[in-house]
Amino acid sequence: MIIRPETAADYPAIAQINVRAFGKGREALIVSLHRHRREFDPELSLIAEVDGQVAGHALFSPRTIRLLDADVAAVNLGPIAVLPQHQGRGVGAALIEEGHRAAVKKGNELSFLIGHRTYYPRFGYQTNAYGTALVSVSVSSLQANDLEETPVGPDDVDALHDLWRISDGAVDFAVDPGNSYLDWVSPDPAMRSSVYRQGPEIMGYARFHEDRPEAPIMILAGDARSVWAVASALARHTAADSLTLPIHPRSAGADAFEPVVVQPMAAAMAVDLRRGRLRQYFEEVGQGRRSPGRVIWPVEFDL
Repeated sequence: MIIRPETAADYPAIAQINVRAFGKGREALIVSLHRHRREFDPELSLIAEVDGQVAGHALFSPRTIRLLDADVAAVNLGPIAVLPQHQGRGVGAALIEEGHRAAVKKGNELSFLIGHRTYYPRFGYQTNAYGTALVSVSVSSLQANDLEETPVGPDDVDALHDLWRISDGAVDFAVDPGNSYLDWVSPDPAMRSSVYRQGPEIMGYARFHEDRPEAPIMILAGDARSVWAVASALARHTAADSLTLPIHPRSAGADAFEPVVVQPMAAAMAVDLRRGRLRQYFEEVGQGRRSPGRVIWPVEFDL
């Protein structure tokens, strides 16, 4: 078996592997979208060759996340796919182990993923690394306002990135969205990425499916007043009785709601690739001194 970085010539085989492994085209499209990221590293997109055939693929995407109030270089593993006829023969394990080695050489502290809770712990991944945090807001409790809603424009990106740091910079496992236009606009045409303004001031941001505005994927605001204002603007789009907002206990403005509880997920895992902050984070969470973190998945995963 040979494990090596992908080349452009491998793209069709990688797409075929993902389609055959998962039975649909979503993962193949996600891989393709990642290649358009400024931070994409082909040396962390690995393939396994068996008897001259491309038999497996693993994508380790470089991401900056927040952990213990610091920026941390990390990789997100996924998707990983192996042709059905080669599954159970150690191909996936070889890809993961080589991916970890390559990620360490490039200075990454940890790897995180959503995956099978009994498979990935073999490679050091700890379960319940992060979870979900949602608050429910009654539409009747919201007051109408005159916030202007516009699609995200290229000139908004720097301000939105600054807003992300204010809004979610204290949230462990918060993924830095990036500072290019396509980091903020979904590839799914049914997803809306909106900026909310009061005069020239940006008050907030939301990313939501046009059929489910009551449950945005991402919402950013700088304080409690702004969170409520953005929620009121979102309510214009729905006839639902309530909104479900992705607010973490450490998000800006979270104190405006009932105590927000994080629900850890066994499938949410992370592994310490070199002695970094992850061990301390797990210790503080285990001792109840820190809430588990929360991941808002980047736009590439909207498909």
